[in-house]
Amino acid sequence: MLKAIISLLLIFLLAALSVYSISFVLPSLSSIYGQGVYFTVPLSWIGGSIGGVALSILADRWSRKFSLLVSIALFTFPLLLNVLVRNLSLLYAIWFLIGFGVNGENGISYAYAAELSPPRYRGFVGSIMQGLYFMGGLLGLIWAFLFTNLDTYFLTLGLASLLSFVLWFLIPESKWKSRSSTGRINVLRIVILGSLFAIGSFLFVVPLVSLSFTLLSSLKLNAFLVLSIALLVGMIAFTLAGRISDRIGRKRTTFLFIGISILFSLAILLTLNSTLLSISLIMLMVGSSFFAYFGIWMSEIFPPEIRATGTNVVFFLGRLVGGGFGVSLVLLMPFGLKDDLGISLLVSSILVLGSVLGLPETVKK
Repeated sequence: MLKAIISLLLIFLLAALSVYSISFVLPSLSSIYGQGVYFTVPLSWIGGSIGGVALSILADRWSRKFSLLVSIALFTFPLLLNVLVRNLSLLYAIWFLIGFGVNGENGISYAYAAELSPPRYRGFVGSIMQGLYFMGGLLGLIWAFLFTNLDTYFLTLGLASLLSFVLWFLIPESKWKSRSSTGRINVLRIVILGSLFAIGSFLFVVPLVSLSFTLLSSLKLNAFLVLSIALLVGMIAFTLAGRISDRIGRKRTTFLFIGISILFSLAILLTLNSTLLSISLIMLMVGSSFFAYFGIWMSEIFPPEIRATGTNVVFFLGRLVGGGFGVSLVLLMPFGLKDDLGISLLVSSILVLGSVLGLPETVKK
């Protein structure tokens, strides 16, 4: 199963790289398409919120493996189309499809990880998987630095993403033999609480990753260096968080990282010191590790026959609200980017804290 898990993780990384890739070339694209090109980012998340649910229903009703193949096709081929398209409406459609495929792949991967991983390492595998979003962002940042020509940038990204089809052959069809570790559940209650957790998490992570570069640049700091360190530290913290949650439980681990998030959200609001601000942004990447094992946690709670669907229904509002509108909500606030981001991160942390109180623990001691 190790080969299958590694293949699944690599596909997840390529998907994360694909969906984040446009964020690092938006200024160059705006010179071609105008400011309207910035709407490609929320459109990709809106597509993702729909794709996650649609493809997970296919995975539960018919085949995990076939649904994964469809999701790969939907983010790899449209990524290559960026080389050919020079029309803004078509670009919107492309990035809607990329988001549709990427988040469909993500949701199926959480279910796969829960079913393929040994129970005592399940959170660890899930948090490595979720942490690959940071690695995908870091790779995208480096890729944009190396390939300044837009056509070369998207062509090489698209060709790299085609590796997903090779990796797909190494993943078996899931037999859905694993069982929910929480017994009978109130599905509606879990969907509501899980959705609040997802909304808070996406409202935290997406603006943090998307706006940190802009904030650091506006303060004349070395945005590339600080953000690179933050993304790398975030990846490490996500991995550790999953292992910690396997040992002490999902809920206790969440409380730990929420505490870090609240503390450094307040630091962002209160500090005017550039060094402390940079450290706070890095520590907020660490604090966001409360989201590291969330996909696995939800996959453990829902029974196998609705595992992919239930997990993606929970993620639906998070992707739609946090991913689709999170950045816009922060930018519409009137207090200046530093304070706007600090307030948003603080409120998001409190929302996650409130929702996690009612979720069941799945790690048996």
